[in-house]
Amino acid sequence: MKFLTNGQKLKSTRKYLKMRQEDLTDDNITRGLISMIEIGKRDLNSKVASTLVEKFKKRAEELDISLDISSEFLLRSPAEDAELYCFKKIEEINNVTEINQLLEIADKFNLTSIKAICNEKSGDYYYSEKDYYNAFFYYNCSIDILKNINQNEKIAHLYLKVGLCNAMLLSYAQALSFFHLSNEYAKMYKDKTIEKRSLYNGSKCYMELKKTEEALKYINLYLTLINKENEFIDYVNAIILKANCYEAMFNYDIAITTYQSLLNEITSDIPPLGYIYNNLGLAYLNKDDLTNSLKYFNMAEEFKLKTNTTNLSHTIIEKSGVFIKQGLLNDAIELIESGLRLAEIYIDYEYILKGISELARIYEILHSTSKLKELYFNLIKILNKLNKHKELTIIYNKLSIIYLEENNIDEAKKYILMTLELNKNTPLTNYIS
Repeated sequence: MKFLTNGQKLKSTRKYLKMRQEDLTDDNITRGLISMIEIGKRDLNSKVASTLVEKFKKRAEELDISLDISSEFLLRSPAEDAELYCFKKIEEINNVTEINQLLEIADKFNLTSIKAICNEKSGDYYYSEKDYYNAFFYYNCSIDILKNINQNEKIAHLYLKVGLCNAMLLSYAQALSFFHLSNEYAKMYKDKTIEKRSLYNGSKCYMELKKTEEALKYINLYLTLINKENEFIDYVNAIILKANCYEAMFNYDIAITTYQSLLNEITSDIPPLGYIYNNLGLAYLNKDDLTNSLKYFNMAEEFKLKTNTTNLSHTIIEKSGVFIKQGLLNDAIELIESGLRLAEIYIDYEYILKGISELARIYEILHSTSKLKELYFNLIKILNKLNKHKELTIIYNKLSIIYLEENNIDEAKKYILMTLELNKNTPLTNYIS
């Protein structure tokens, strides 16, 4: 994409309208001035630009040509034209190739605002593709640019996105630190939407980190900021998270009462219903009420099949717990494998790991070492991708034990050495969550 100088615009418009330099002259504009402007030896001022535009429009009428031209167009520099083009184009693009083309223009003309937007767009693209590492990188690039040009009011939502990348990669402690930053910037610049979202996501991270009291504190603060009537779904999601906290504290009866009360408030098929049914299934499972547990898991499964299968794997994998408690291990295996196939389609790392862990628990009960090894090999690939060093150590140790029991000393030694190597190269912080 080429962006013209003032002189190049003047010359190209003149030639397009079949005009000579003399045709643009008057008492205040000489042919010499036109020539000097066209070759870039003189600047074009607003008074001359206005006069030239009138002459161009008059000539266009004579030729019956539709000409959209203004003095602002003639006066804009190539950098200003490039910025205008990028701002317009950026709303239309939807792939990384086009984003990179705009980034090249932004680099050429040092358009820092465009660079920030393009990097965020790249982050959004990779996030939608579930490539959270690249998304994380581009969001951080955007943050660095915005800080350099002192546009800090836009940073809160970017820190939120960075936190979400970490959460999707199961790095909850790191995600939490970014949600804290997002919350601080949101409060500083009075962005209530991001302030609420950072609190909600922070609460979820505390849940994953087993810090239930902090999770409750955050979700209660979140509830003070939302309007139940106008933000009913947000309210429902918050109460679901609050009930999750009670479950994590083994207060299953309070959790069940909370969910049931919530069901009484819901009068239509809103998306959170699937979570409520699912979580009731889990709560009853933890109370060993397998009849009610299966009832609500089935309701969750039916609802998600009708509405959105994105997290259907959660219900299928967790439902297997009913069959495990009933001793129906083959049925449980079939369910988990079905759930894993869905989790892999949606690149849901949390439930891929959860499903594999549940299968491993069953194969340990069945003393099926061949199946266990197969699972552990798959798990190693995923944990390496997620940089989960602590969990990798556990799997290496489990494999070492299996090979020792099989009297396969070479393989046992191999995984012991891999554990030692991993620990040698792993900073202490990776072991602290």
